[in-house]
Amino acid sequence: MKSLDRNIQMVLARWVGLLVMSGLLAGATFPGEKLFPYANIGDGQPATQVALTLVDGVVVDAEGNVFISHRSQNRIRKIAKSGIITTVAGNGSAGFSGDNGPALEAALNFPAGLCLDPEGNLYIADRNNHRIRKVDVEGTITTVAGTGDADFGGDDGPAIEAPLHFPSDVACDPQGNVLISDRSNSRVRKLDTQGTITTVVGLGLAGYGGDFGLAVDALIKYPFGIHLDDSGNLYIADRGNNRVRRVDTQGVITTVAGDGTHFFSGDFGPATRSSLAFPTDVVTDDQDNLYVADRNNNRVRKVDRNGIITTVMGTGANDYNGDNEIASETSLHLPFALAVTPDNHLIVVDRNHHRVRSMDLMQHTVNTVAGNGQALFRGDHGPGRGATLEAPSGIVVDSQGHVIFADKQAHRLRALDRKGYIYTYAGTGREGNEGDGFRARQAALFLPEGLVIDDHDRVYLISSQGNSWYVRRIDENEIITRFAGNGILGHAEDGELAADASLGVIKDIAAGPGGNVYLADYTNQDVRWIDAEGRIHTLAKQAWLAIEDREVHPNGLVVSPEGEVFVSDSGSSKIRRIDVHGNVTTYAGNGSFEDSGDNGPALQAGIRSPGGLAISPAGELYVAEESTHRIRKIDRNGIITTVAGTGVAGFGGDGGPAVAAQLKSPFRMVFDKEGNLYFTDRDNNRVRRIDTQGIITTLAGNENIGWMQDGLEVRITIQNFP
Repeated sequence: MKSLDRNIQMVLARWVGLLVMSGLLAGATFPGEKLFPYANIGDGQPATQVALTLVDGVVVDAEGNVFISHRSQNRIRKIAKSGIITTVAGNGSAGFSGDNGPALEAALNFPAGLCLDPEGNLYIADRNNHRIRKVDVEGTITTVAGTGDADFGGDDGPAIEAPLHFPSDVACDPQGNVLISDRSNSRVRKLDTQGTITTVVGLGLAGYGGDFGLAVDALIKYPFGIHLDDSGNLYIADRGNNRVRRVDTQGVITTVAGDGTHFFSGDFGPATRSSLAFPTDVVTDDQDNLYVADRNNNRVRKVDRNGIITTVMGTGANDYNGDNEIASETSLHLPFALAVTPDNHLIVVDRNHHRVRSMDLMQHTVNTVAGNGQALFRGDHGPGRGATLEAPSGIVVDSQGHVIFADKQAHRLRALDRKGYIYTYAGTGREGNEGDGFRARQAALFLPEGLVIDDHDRVYLISSQGNSWYVRRIDENEIITRFAGNGILGHAEDGELAADASLGVIKDIAAGPGGNVYLADYTNQDVRWIDAEGRIHTLAKQAWLAIEDREVHPNGLVVSPEGEVFVSDSGSSKIRRIDVHGNVTTYAGNGSFEDSGDNGPALQAGIRSPGGLAISPAGELYVAEESTHRIRKIDRNGIITTVAGTGVAGFGGDGGPAVAAQLKSPFRMVFDKEGNLYFTDRDNNRVRRIDTQGIITTLAGNENIGWMQDGLEVRITIQNFP
């Protein structure tokens, strides 16, 4: 995360002089970097016009080009001196792939700290992959440290066989060695030029101690940023201890800033008596001044050569007040990473203002160099596999082939286009049921769950709030309205207007011929339907009362093109069919609370937890079994087989046969026109597809979920977060 040592300028000159399209990019071009805008992430555009959201690392080369770890997009970006942004590594998906190939085609997973070695190779702390990756000057990526397991081991052996645990930063020295902040192992480790790894700081126990002794015997606590000054001294942002530590060239460790308290104090006095709050990065300038990203104090602090600390940027308040002629009057919000440019500017990642900013160390003026202040939502406008999801639920496919699903806990509907890029389809993320009559993206949603789409591309969604259940509709013009439900839990009389009707707990929704919409009313133990005039009715009321099972709990619905309604009856562990004459029969399930009967008659099979239903273009009925983590198929001859899942909860199997893959609570399903099956793998927080050859892949989501992982501000302080 640092300024590049001056002695490598000649080496980096090999990047300079490459032809640049239309003269847009000035200065060095990293091999293979993208020169054109794509996926709406802003490549080829001025960096100040691009939404960054979260940036976790920064380094500056000898030409003054700025490289950032664009965590929200799982990419490494370059901001040229001309101000144009491009991508140099990462395909946007969250994952691990691509070693020994072009860096632009590789998958990263929450990349963090960066450094450049004397040969011009770029090193990446690929944090959630628990690896250090290297992009050489030809643009090829490899792993140089870490096995991918979150663990500790391997010292004095090959670094690629040594586990790391959330590495957060890297620092390159003039000899080509790479230091690694092995955050959750509470160590700093060294990768030498022979590929051997050793521990140079920390016993591995999260704590504070060891000052004035050898650093390898000291205690540090969840170190973040690290930096080597021109003399070879190592500085550590010892975040968990609210201190900055220094290891001199003899290996002796001392504290140079912070008294251990999580607070703000001490300006204009000795730095060791000051208070810091989760410092996350450190850097020095050519005058040996030390700069500290005092994250939770919303400040950048400076420790001069006499050990006196002052605030050089940030007011302590987090409201954005624009670039300012006086850095100390410019507000920051969780400043995270730092670097110094060759022309004496301090680069500051102003994380929650979603900007990268530059402070002139001579004039103390501030300018934004990247970011427009807007925040993309958990991967929007990037590849779906780079997005984080939380309890994806209902799912549909529109006439254009876009896959639309409910990102339930995020209070949004999201969509994947035909190229696999994700965007928000409806909802602002604010909880509620407001916004009717306006565009769906401007509306508040509340835990959207079931979805269905009709022949006119109108999307219907189930939403609850307290004891109230609603159905809302997004029309072909993207306008959202309330379609059914008055906000009162109950059971409306047949013939009432659906928008004025009391509803029970609605578990699923389906669309049928003639514009009819069907609701699985779990608490009232029946199926309601709403006609094209908007009036509500009960489907096959008398027939339901006559069936042999007394407990009926509709849990999933689908309607065939002919108008037959299939119902998952979780109360009896059976699938019911309601024909066009209103007759109710059992279609599958023997009533036993188990999974059994594959390759035999569906009526004799055990179906433990029938949930979501879908009908294939060939007329086969598919059943998602949530608690047994399978998807099963009932063919036109009534034979049941497993088509996805081993029955063991977990995640795995992408790229192979779906029957050998692990699922975790598959929830709802839908087919496209070509016969591909899409489903929400709910407890894996993913959207997955099974193609017509039975091969399973993930289209959206990854192992990273929730706001805590996404890195935006959390309103509590957890000092021992690893």
